This record gives sequence, structure tokens and C-alpha cells, in this order.
Amino acid sequence: MDIDRFFALGPAAPFEVHEVFTDRQVPLAAFRDRCLAQASRSWTPTELMDFQRPAENLLTFIGLGGAGKSTLLRQAARLAATGQLAGLPSRGATAQINFADPDALGFEAVLLRIRAAVGSLGRSWPAFDLALALYWERKHPGENLVTFLRRHDAAGAAAARVADQVANTVDQMAGGFGLVGLGYQLLKLVGQKATQNNRVKHLIREFPPFEALINETDPDRMLGYLPVLLARDLEAHRRREPTLVLCLLDTFEHVQVLPPERDGLEDLVSRLVYLMPNVLFLASSRRHLTWHDPIRATTLVYGGPQRWPGLRAPDQADTSTPSGDQLALEGFDDPQADEYLRSRLTREGRPAIPQQLRRRIIEGSIGSPHYLELSASLYEQIAARGQTPEEELFGLPFPELVVRLMRDLDVVDRDLLRAAAVLQAFDPDTLAAALPGVRRRRIEDFLHRALVLSDDTSWPAYRLHESLRQAVNACDDHTPDGWTPKERQQAAMRAVGHLAESALTEHRGQSTAGGHRATAATYLPRAVSAFLLSFQAAVEHRILPPDLGQLAYVLYELGQWQVLLGLPAIPSDAAGELIRLRETARISADTNLEARVRLAQLRALPRKEGDPYAAYGEVVRGNLAFSCGELDGAERAFTAVVDEAEPLGSEAQLGLIGLALRTSRFTAPLLAVSPALEPRIAQSGSADALGHLELHNARFQRATEHFGRALQHAREARSTLWTARATRHLALTHMWLEPDTAADFLTEARDLNSRLGDTIGLAQCDVADALVHAHRGRWDRAEQLLDRARAGHAVAGVTFDLLPIEAIETLVLLGQRKLPDARNTARSLAAAAHADRPLGPPVWTAITELWTAPDHHVAFASIDWIEPETARQRWQAPLDRLLARDRRGE
Repeated sequence: MDIDRFFALGPAAPFEVHEVFTDRQVPLAAFRDRCLAQASRSWTPTELMDFQRPAENLLTFIGLGGAGKSTLLRQAARLAATGQLAGLPSRGATAQINFADPDALGFEAVLLRIRAAVGSLGRSWPAFDLALALYWERKHPGENLVTFLRRHDAAGAAAARVADQVANTVDQMAGGFGLVGLGYQLLKLVGQKATQNNRVKHLIREFPPFEALINETDPDRMLGYLPVLLARDLEAHRRREPTLVLCLLDTFEHVQVLPPERDGLEDLVSRLVYLMPNVLFLASSRRHLTWHDPIRATTLVYGGPQRWPGLRAPDQADTSTPSGDQLALEGFDDPQADEYLRSRLTREGRPAIPQQLRRRIIEGSIGSPHYLELSASLYEQIAARGQTPEEELFGLPFPELVVRLMRDLDVVDRDLLRAAAVLQAFDPDTLAAALPGVRRRRIEDFLHRALVLSDDTSWPAYRLHESLRQAVNACDDHTPDGWTPKERQQAAMRAVGHLAESALTEHRGQSTAGGHRATAATYLPRAVSAFLLSFQAAVEHRILPPDLGQLAYVLYELGQWQVLLGLPAIPSDAAGELIRLRETARISADTNLEARVRLAQLRALPRKEGDPYAAYGEVVRGNLAFSCGELDGAERAFTAVVDEAEPLGSEAQLGLIGLALRTSRFTAPLLAVSPALEPRIAQSGSADALGHLELHNARFQRATEHFGRALQHAREARSTLWTARATRHLALTHMWLEPDTAADFLTEARDLNSRLGDTIGLAQCDVADALVHAHRGRWDRAEQLLDRARAGHAVAGVTFDLLPIEAIETLVLLGQRKLPDARNTARSLAAAAHADRPLGPPVWTAITELWTAPDHHVAFASIDWIEPETARQRWQAPLDRLLARDRRGE
């Protein structure tokens, strides 16, 4: 007997409850045949690289909700793992991915789960682990991969094992330098020491995809093809000993409702299946897979009827192969349903549910396993109280069965079931927030009920079957104490408020319930899950969670742009505020469009008085206006929301500081920024702002300290965006007097900004690189880089920069002793400002005038300098350093 039932009912419980799986002979036979074929097949490197071959490693169970698809997947995996299917290898591994969990809606998480699952099959996974380490450094610079894996307590020993294996692989293959931290040096060593390693050379010769992937600098392009390396390493282990690896893709319909686009989640999962032919994938879905369809194939890297012949229906034209990859899962027939009920509840070894009652249940179920399970649960609840279940309570249509089930619960458990049905996933804290008057002990007892599903690898870890969840929400009006729509909305608001607070902890500088700050490793997936669950609840329950805009901004700052771009469409009759929020999120993340185009799209969205997400829209609008040089519009947007809570209020404050920088009011911002009092992401922005203040005042050592602090905070917060910014700003600081140090930072800065697709960032890298080459006397290359920076600004639609290209061009011309040309460039900078079309802040007009006409003092004296008495001397130093190069004959 289950321990909770024992202590609830005592040793003299009236019946026994059993886990039952009613035989599904046809799908299990198909599964066994696939397993035998999979186990007997080996793959050479050439075969793994055949990207036109037909896929034969996918089996999908299609059926309505409640048909038992997920149960069948788990049972099939259990039979294979326990040796109950004759002829299969005793050695194997199973990865389980349930796409009903929000944190599984990121392909990176999917791939890491599969890597953890196969880790027990061997100690060395050289190709995949080295490429994974490189991907991680490019995608999450500053976040230690080994530490990240070890923090995943839910994965337990599997995560720890993978962490050790990855660390050992990198240490051995990157030249034996003890690089278990997987720091930035890994990116440099892969092109130097790592490629001199004999094992690396062997991998490059044996398996060309390995070289292609380790040389790819864009991590998002790397990610979708990494599975082929895992397949290569797995096959090396399979050659030593027969092995069967399964991967369960449960509730795949959650992926199929996302926008069907190239590099979307469904495209990436289809690549995973195709690139790992030595893994058998079992999928369950309410929808048929259409990867074979010629139209759908246009949005898939590996699509079309030649690659997926088994997905085609048998009656389709030009089909020579019968459809065997998609099996329709029908309901139980009457004997199967009766066998399930006879075995589910027993009394002294005999069926506890009477035959007549079983017949009523079977007739009402129409073969649905989920219906049978709920009916058995209702019978159990009543019988456990020592009562005789009445016949008329059973055999009702599914909605009425749910109502009966709810009515039979006590008041507290009914409310807990309602609260659990509010969100697609929940945890004890979420239920406590939704029902603040319920004791924790009752919540813990509820979580052990059979109708509550759990997955300790996800956050939140609990959920209801989707059919049951929807039925509870729909049928509650028919219970005697059902929630009113207003009560359900209030509970939903409290629940999503808890999720938002959990995710925003880091941004608001608060501690977790245990008194510790949340780690970046747990914070990122929580932010994604909290936003997606809150967004779905807002649409479903017609509520407007106040922190939804804050969460959307957090995802943008953390570089999770694909999540924002992939938001599912919402009904046209949804609240206008939600529609605007979704469009604002997508506009903010669509970096393929020029800033002016995005700003125009944002302005075209209708506004509404009292919109709870207006602050989010203003921050996005202010940032875009700032990029386009529309300073008045940016100032209005930031001023309107500067008093908002973190992180939007902090971003507005930083925006106003940025505007002050653009007008060269240097002393006022020093009084406005208090980095020690702000959370980590805001600290990155605050430190960055202070760095620019010092840079504009030629206090380069102080600027380096601030930008270095911004980089440290960005790494701690795992913010790719701020890491890229801080790295290039360090290059822009060192270029004036320490060109060699600037060159070191430029390697990293280019890589980071390139994978973000930040055209402005890359242009700033070109500016810094130009001055580095000027210090080395490479004038032609310096001018080429400045021209390329101009082209980057033109592509991005940027007409204003905190460090205008013309300022560096003036310095480069002076370094070549071209004083007339330098004066013309400086005058063009001043003329643009006088024409009210400034190319940069006033400070650069003053600085270039100092360099080209040192006897003029008006412009320089008009600037609000920090330490004005030494400002001229400080800004003369970079020119003296460049001219000294010529005198030294460098």
C-alpha cells in the first residue's frame, strides 16, 4: 500500500489500489519491432553524415486527450528498461521530455536533458562535450557550464556526472591547462592548443561536422546541429556493447501550436530526431506530425516526404511505403476497460468495483482511459470513507463525472483542485498564494493525490492532466460552492503574482524564501516559465497580471529574444492590453528590422488609458527613440515611468542618464546612480553609465573599473546582452592609451556582438579596432574599419552615437599629420550639431576642437566636466600618445 494511503486509512483499509497498464498489443508490438530494428543497426560516420536518408527512428502515438498516450510512452520505456521485451539489449538509457512543462520549450534544455540521460553509458563524449562547452561560452559568456550543471539538483547524480565528464573532456582536449572552469580562454584555445591535440585532430579527420561546429561562432546556429555530435559519441559506445537509447517526446502538441518557422522549436526538434538515427524517439500528440508535408518542409531544415516517408498516410498518392510512424491510439475496447477497472481497485484479491457498476462506467467512458481513472478515483474516495458508492454517480458524461468528483471532495480539497486548474503548472507555493487561508499540510496532502502529475526536473513541478484542468474550469459553475468568475480571476492573479515575484527576485534585489539570493542557473528558467505561464493565464482567465510587462522586459535583457518572438497568437477578442503587450514584445526582440521601422510599428499600436503594461511599452519606445536620435521622445518616455518598480524603473533611470550623457551634463548623473543599492542587471546598467561618464572625461582608469564591474555583474546575472556591451566598452576604453589590451578585448567583443546580431555593437568594435590599427601605423586598415563602421550605422539606421565615428577619424587623420583634413572632419561634427542634427554629444565637438584648434576655448569651456582643471590635459594625452608613435619610429 502507498505510504500516504496507509497513514490515512490504516492497515485495515477496505481495498487495495494498484498501478495498472491495460495491454495495448498493437502499439506495443510496433514499439518492440522498432526497438529490435534500432538495437540491431549500427551507424558509420559516413551514414551519420547522410543528410538525405529516410528517417526510421520515430514512432508517434496520436490520440485525443485522455486516450492514454503519455501512459503508453512511460509503459513502453519501462518494459524496455526492465528487460520485459525479448531480444532487446540489457543496456540502455531513456530521456524523458514533457513539453507540457514550460521550461522544456527551449531546445537548449531539451538537449541537456538528453545528454544527462545518456551519460551513464560511457565516461567520454569528446565531440559533443567540447562543442557544447564552446557553444555555452558563446551563448552564456561568464556562466560556468560545470557549475550550472551541478546546480540542477532535480537531475541529481545524472547532472553531476555530466558536469564531471564535460570538465574532463575540455581539460584533456584543450591542451591540459586545467580548464574546468570553461572560461573565455577556451574560445581562444580551440583555435590554438585544442586543434593541436591528437584526439581533436582525429575527430576532425574522422567526422567533419565536428570541425564545422567548433569553428561556428554563432551559438544559435550551432545549437540545432549539435545532436549529430552526440550521435557520433553514442555510436562509439554502442560499438563496444549493444545499447538501446530511447527519448520520449510527450505532449508534443504544445510545440506544434508555436509559430511554424525556421529555427523555431519544432524545426529544432525535427533536426534532433533526424540527426540522431541511433536513438529511438517516441512521441505523443493530439495532432499528426506534418514534417513530410512539402509546404511545412519549407520551414524545416530536414523536411519533406523523402526524409520522413513513414509520416505519410497510406492513402496518399505516390506513396510506396505504408505509414508506420504515426499510430492512432484509440480508446479501450470493453474487455480492456473492464480489465483495467477489475485490477485498479481490489478487495482481498478480488475486484472491488461491482460488475454492474463497472458496466456503467465502461459505457460512459467511450473507451477513454482518463475517464476510467477518474471514475476509479471517485469510487476510491467514497469507499475510503466506509460508504457504499451509489450507482447513479457513475457512467455520466465526462463533464458531469468531473463535477461528481469535485462534489465528493471536501471543501478544502475542492478549492485546491480549482487553484491547481488555474495554471498549466503549479507548486506548493503557488497553491498557497492562490489560497492564502489553507494550511500547508493540506496542500502537501493534495499533491499526493493520483490526479496530480509531477516532474521534479521542472519548475513548477506539478500539473493536472490538461483535459481535467480544462474540465474543472468549465464545470465549476455546477458545483454547490463553485467559484464565481471573479473569484477564479482573483485566485489566478494571486498565483501568477507569486510566479512573477519568484522570477523577479534577482532584479528587485530581494532574497529567496531561504534567505539566499537566487542563482543565475535557477533564475533564467524561472523567468521563462513564469512569463509563459502568466501570459497563458492572462489569456485564458481574462486577467491583466501587473508584472507581465516587467517579465517581458527581463526576458529581453537576458537575451531570450526567441521566446518573445515565438509567443503564440491570441484570440482577437482578448484584452487589447494583452494584444499590445504581445506585439510590443515581438517588436522589441525583432533585431532584423531597423530601429526606425520598429519605432514606427510601436507607435502604430493603439494606446489605452490605464494600460497596466504602458510602462513596458514606454521603456521599449524610449530605447528605440534613443537609438534613432529622437531625444525629446526618449526623454518623455523615460520620464513617464522613472518611478516604476524594478526593473522598468531602473531602465528608465538609466535612459535618463544616457540622455544626460548625450548632452554632456556629466556631474548630475553622478548624483543619480547608486549601484550598490541596485540589483544585478541594474548594476550592469549603472556601472556602464558611470563608465561612459568617466570615458567622456578621459578618466580611463576609472572607466575601466566601471566597465569591468558591469561585465562582472552581467556574467553573474547571465545576461548575454550586457556581457556583449561591457566587453566592447572595455575595448573602447583601452583603445586610447593601451591598444594591445583593447585588441585582446576586441576578439571577445566581436564574437559576442556578432551572435547577438547587434549591428551597432559591431560598428563600435570596428571603431575601436581602427584606433588600435592607427597606433600600429596601419593607416589604410584603420580607414577601412571606419568606413565599415559607417556602413554598419547606415544599416541600423543610427545617426547618433555616444562616440561618433568622426571623433576617431579626426584623431586618425592627425596621427597621419593631415591637419587640414582633420579640421574639416571636426568642423563637420560641429556643423551637424549647429544644424540640430548632432552626430554625437557636445563633448566631442569640444574635444576635436581641442585637437585641431587648441587656441579656441569656448566649446571646451561650455562642457560640464568632472575635474575641469585637468580636463584639457587628460584629453590631450591620446593625441600625444598617437603622435609619439611616429617620433619613436614604431
